[in-house]
Amino acid sequence: MKPYIPVLTLAAITGLVLTGCGSEEQAEPAGADTIEGELFAVEDPWIKATEEAMETDSDDSMTGAFAHLTNVSGEDQTIIGADAEIAELVELHEVVDDGGINVMQEKEGGFPVAADERYELNPGEDHIMLMELSDEIRPGDVVDITIEVEGGSSQTIEFVAKDFVGAQENYGDLDHHDDNGHEHESE
Repeated sequence: MKPYIPVLTLAAITGLVLTGCGSEEQAEPAGADTIEGELFAVEDPWIKATEEAMETDSDDSMTGAFAHLTNVSGEDQTIIGADAEIAELVELHEVVDDGGINVMQEKEGGFPVAADERYELNPGEDHIMLMELSDEIRPGDVVDITIEVEGGSSQTIEFVAKDFVGAQENYGDLDHHDDNGHEHESE
């Protein structure tokens, strides 16, 4: 039995050493659909398909983009804008309760995301709004959206289009923007 004790002891010590060398990243694995970036790890990036909206007589159409963003930059970040080739106008939006009616509006000050914290963009809540689309977005299409943070950095994220019915917020005066993004008076 004496020859087995050193072998077992060596195996136990090796196991402890290897366990101690593991990183926090290994202790908290990212989700299977998480995409790592310089600023944010991105989970479930998707955009609402617009096939029906483009079939109307409207001059412009709009859609929302959603994702769960975890700040992996090591510093607090504030998302202050976004851009997409498919849209003339892209804004950061929030949904607020206005006397029992959910109303969507541009979010003043952007989306603050503390270091190592998660920020969720969800239907009926904070989201990225794409307006005046140049083409329809079909389920399965991929739309690149670049998010911009204070200080000038940016990150491009691929959003996959899917059908979605829900989060029936009121778009209010969003239909009355001019080419410069300024609101017109309601008629």
